[in-house]
Amino acid sequence: MQRKHIVRVFIPGIFAYIGGAEKYTATIVQYLVNAYRNLDIGIVSYRHNGAGKANDIAILNENYDLALPPAIKTILLDDEGKGIWGRFIAHQRLRNTSHNVDLYMNCFHNVQFFKAAKNVHIVHFPAQRRVLGSPTFGGKPLLKPLADALDGKYKDCYDLFICNSRFSESWLQEYWGIEPERRAVLYPPVAHDATWSPDLYDQKKNIILLVSRFDPRKNMLEAVEYFVTNENRFSAWRLVVAGSCSDNDKEYYNRVALASRGHRVDIRPNLPKPELDELYQGASIFWHAMGLATDENSCPIEVEHFGITTVEAMSAGAVPVVIDKGGQREVVDDGINGFRWRTLDELGNVTQKLIADPALRRALAVSAVEKSNTYSLEAFYHAIDAIFMEHRLIPEEYRK
Repeated sequence: MQRKHIVRVFIPGIFAYIGGAEKYTATIVQYLVNAYRNLDIGIVSYRHNGAGKANDIAILNENYDLALPPAIKTILLDDEGKGIWGRFIAHQRLRNTSHNVDLYMNCFHNVQFFKAAKNVHIVHFPAQRRVLGSPTFGGKPLLKPLADALDGKYKDCYDLFICNSRFSESWLQEYWGIEPERRAVLYPPVAHDATWSPDLYDQKKNIILLVSRFDPRKNMLEAVEYFVTNENRFSAWRLVVAGSCSDNDKEYYNRVALASRGHRVDIRPNLPKPELDELYQGASIFWHAMGLATDENSCPIEVEHFGITTVEAMSAGAVPVVIDKGGQREVVDDGINGFRWRTLDELGNVTQKLIADPALRRALAVSAVEKSNTYSLEAFYHAIDAIFMEHRLIPEEYRK
């Protein structure tokens, strides 16, 4: 009788938050369910914000439109402790979840090392070495030998590092020097508007859409202020700003809302998905400005590492006009399926160009939809299957 192949997947907030990394992880679990049999799958997370309900897996299915079976285990840990000793104990507790495990997938931004037979790190953006990025070790020369030893354990324990973009992969190489044979790129699965077709383009409205979390790093305020200052350049057009807004984001949200008051700018926080989809369907142009004042060579974590909302907009036929930094370069091919810009003046110029030329706008919209198919759920499943097969992460005899 074939024994169960034990797989554990770690991400701390998957039962507490809805986000891109959480969706990426949950979809990996769905792939495992679809492609393999006789697996003992467990999701390792933290016990906070209500996690630990009997229907945790059902909630994941609802959040991400999946069909995960209730047999998937949930392994909930207490929150990470405070202080050096508390963190050490918490890290040991986490590391122990990989004991006697066949495949362990770490899906979080950290430098943890594990002890499964095979270990994989899902890298949404790489963490720096401890002497550079850790408050415990940074600026403490006497601790450098220990930091180097721990970093060596992190680097050596993983059979494979799977990055969410070429941009993230390049910084993994920069920070850690991981060999090419231990690196792979797996673009995120992005929700697509399956109803869109070129015939529907005439239903588009004079809307410029910006979708993001209300976070200062996203530069929503700067985009709104630019639109307001140059409103006469975009006559008969509206800017709509939508995105998630938690209690922690309210101060920034209020600043964005104040800047928009009395102008052709609509602020739409925390929209239900059907209403957000309707905005995507109606928008003709999509703006994205994260990293506006950031030097990506010195602070790459502060630019977009991929660009999920950009792809969502493209799939609905909105022409992307995005900053020429980070992962956005992989998503938008300048002049082919959208435009990239370096300064706000360039943003205004290409936006004006699109407004003045409906034929160009339509052509780029069609190309944008075509490019968005690169990041579909089907493309994700195909790519991850190729990665699992190439690197033999699960033995062949467990495939369905």
